[in-house]
Amino acid sequence: MPPRPFALALVLVLLAASAGAQEAAPDSLPPQTDALDVRVLRAVYGVDAPAFTGPMRAVNAAAYPVFIGAAPALGLGALAGGADLDPALRLGAAEGGALALTYVLKRLVRRPRPYAAVAGVDARDRQHQGDDVFDPYSFPSGHTSTAFALATSLSLSYPEWYVVGPALAWAGAAGVARVWHGVHYPSDVLVGAGVGAGAAVLVHLLAPNVFGDDDREGGAVVPLVLVVPL
Repeated sequence: MPPRPFALALVLVLLAASAGAQEAAPDSLPPQTDALDVRVLRAVYGVDAPAFTGPMRAVNAAAYPVFIGAAPALGLGALAGGADLDPALRLGAAEGGALALTYVLKRLVRRPRPYAAVAGVDARDRQHQGDDVFDPYSFPSGHTSTAFALATSLSLSYPEWYVVGPALAWAGAAGVARVWHGVHYPSDVLVGAGVGAGAAVLVHLLAPNVFGDDDREGGAVVPLVLVVPL
């Protein structure tokens, strides 16, 4: 089933905004970035209420297992239930495409992460603590792009409220968590969301059906199980 027109229009707008952001040369991005970006960063980073920090840590810790396991779990669930394999294929392709584009943009822009550029902000993510950091670049957010690729792909394959709502809520929380952990600016997250959602829409446009006609009956329960516990 092709993406709904309003969803496609929204993602195209996000992609256009993202493309404009990429035009900035690396040297034109000062370490402190603009004042609004830093103010929002500090506001989110400074929240210390357990009701907020607990979910932020949990969502961040669960990100990689969900990213890696979502497509295989969806495919296995489809095989077990006799459902269409196309959603799993599109999900994997959307995540891969979002990651590839994010990697390219990071190397083009080379924006330093907040903990390396903003006074008083430290990395709460263990992967960014110490001197040996695998990815020192901030723009755009890879976690957010992958999360929105996943959420958008699931939402397009299973356009029911009980899939769309939890999936997008989880993706949004994943983006906010990266700001709270001090490893991304809010603008990194916004552009990452556009990149991920756009990658998912493009995959769904290019590969609406590979294995056959969509058979959603009995298949929507799989993404729901993946998303709700987070």
